[in-house]
Amino acid sequence: MSSLAPRWLQTVSELGLRLIVIAGFLILLGLAIDRLRLIFLPLLAALILSSALLPAKHLLMRRGLNNVLSAITVVIAGLAVLGAIGYFTIDTLTSEFADLEVDIEAGFTEVLQSMGDWAGISDEQIDDAIDQVLESARGNADTIAGGVFSGVRLAAEVLAGIILLAVLTFLLVKDAESMQRGIARRLGRAQRRNFLQLSTGLFDTLGKYFRGVTIVAFMDALLIGIGLVIIGIPFALPLAVLTFFGAFIPVLGAVLAGLAAFLIALATEGVTAALIVGALVLAVQQIEGNVMAPFILGRSISLHPMLVILAVSTGGALWGIMGAFVAVPLTAIAVSLLDFYTKTGRYSAKSRPGSAAIAPGPES
Repeated sequence: MSSLAPRWLQTVSELGLRLIVIAGFLILLGLAIDRLRLIFLPLLAALILSSALLPAKHLLMRRGLNNVLSAITVVIAGLAVLGAIGYFTIDTLTSEFADLEVDIEAGFTEVLQSMGDWAGISDEQIDDAIDQVLESARGNADTIAGGVFSGVRLAAEVLAGIILLAVLTFLLVKDAESMQRGIARRLGRAQRRNFLQLSTGLFDTLGKYFRGVTIVAFMDALLIGIGLVIIGIPFALPLAVLTFFGAFIPVLGAVLAGLAAFLIALATEGVTAALIVGALVLAVQQIEGNVMAPFILGRSISLHPMLVILAVSTGGALWGIMGAFVAVPLTAIAVSLLDFYTKTGRYSAKSRPGSAAIAPGPES
């Protein structure tokens, strides 16, 4: 007896069921990751950091140091650099944050008042609306800070995350190759080749991403900082610092850092200076997008801007600033996995990457 349902309806139903199963799996995976974020985020950060430090370890090993000493040296040096950058950033921003906040608010107010004059809205109405928005934002920030995390709990979680990050980074830098070979030995011949190819490609992607984004961020901050000093905009150093960290949140970070520079220039130096700053930011972003990023990062980890925006927004909504930082590397991993299973991109027949161990270096 033939089915009463038409063929097209059966096809749509089967497709809908598959989509529901996939969506349910992704939701459960997201909930599990969110529950384990205090472990998952340091682990992902350790993978990114260790993939960037492995070439330095192999360089030291070629100079005569053994595996353990090389790993200890590069991990301590890497964490020391990150700590110095963090201290410098916090010291720079906190020392000038009060004045910086006032200038950003002043610039934002001036923009809205200009728009209000064009739309026929009085300055008093605009001032009241701005005050309500700022009070609401500050009140919500206090509520979030006090309700979700107490100061002691937040400090404990941050400290635990830093310790876990340091330990995981050291273990990965020291034992990445041995762990990879140990897993490969337990697989069949075909699976072994696929595993070595995929794991090497993922580590290579993460390492290129972190090293490339760091270089691009430094160049962005340097160009923006020099330009702001030449134009005569105050707070050039903290704005350069914001630009540096904004580069680790593609698209959205650059927009926010550029907007802050524009508003400060508008509040302190006037419309002409603000327009010059806007042109400077756009020029630097064009240089980054069309010259630095393709050359430094390479096409192997290039992602469509819409995918980047969705990834950063989702990561930020789930895990705040840390989620926005790790969203793009996670997306790059997902795209790399898709390329592997579809045999496209770096895993296409034309590319034929080798199946050597992760960034092979001399034995200890």
